[in-house]
Amino acid sequence: MALRPAPHKKNRAVSHDAAGKIYYQDGMSAPQLSSPKAVLDLFAHGKKVSFTPGEVLFREGDAVSDVFCVIDGNVVVTRFGENGERQILAFLFPGDFLGMTFTPQHNTGAEAMTAGALWSLPRSKLQHVLATQAEMGVAFAEMSARILNNALDLIFTLGRKNSRARVASFLLHLRTRQELLGLEANRIHVPMTRQDIADFLGLTMETVSRSFSQLKASGAIRAEAHGDVVVSDMTALRAAAELARD
Repeated sequence: MALRPAPHKKNRAVSHDAAGKIYYQDGMSAPQLSSPKAVLDLFAHGKKVSFTPGEVLFREGDAVSDVFCVIDGNVVVTRFGENGERQILAFLFPGDFLGMTFTPQHNTGAEAMTAGALWSLPRSKLQHVLATQAEMGVAFAEMSARILNNALDLIFTLGRKNSRARVASFLLHLRTRQELLGLEANRIHVPMTRQDIADFLGLTMETVSRSFSQLKASGAIRAEAHGDVVVSDMTALRAAAELARD
């Protein structure tokens, strides 16, 4: 599906200056996002395109032409099983990179969860930069290591934790991502549906809803409007996630 050039919009979660450097909304530089600053700076010279909720960015099996970096909004990376069931492999946030593969076709799909925008860069340009600029190769290796570590964390969570611990771990993951974006940490914005969370954690929607209810009953969290969750007791939430105390 062709993406549209993004209209000018102020106060993006991630923006750039005339030199292409990337910043948070509050003007701070953003070296702690999933993509290292060198990678973000490269993408800032690409094409800026917008997406709408539910829009398919690419499908599993599509030919790879461009790679992307999220500017604003949220994207999900998906794969479908032979039985047609969807597995969400990742929720992407501003600063996250997607679409790079060393095969001719995408091995995952990606779709917009909210409205937003991203940078689009031809894969051939990225490959050229990686081959000719050693510092970019190091930055890309750093980013790849972070992605691998996140994947290993997910495997551990899905393989060793019960349903309540999975949901608690997921909320802590969202909280950490908000902190990296300079947003309030104790009020967690949850833009995804219960079904989205279920498809990510390998649970049913009913089990996810029940786990949220258990966390609320324990006093660890309380629900707010528009899907927000307030952390009422961090110690209790970490305990529910089966994490050691701070």
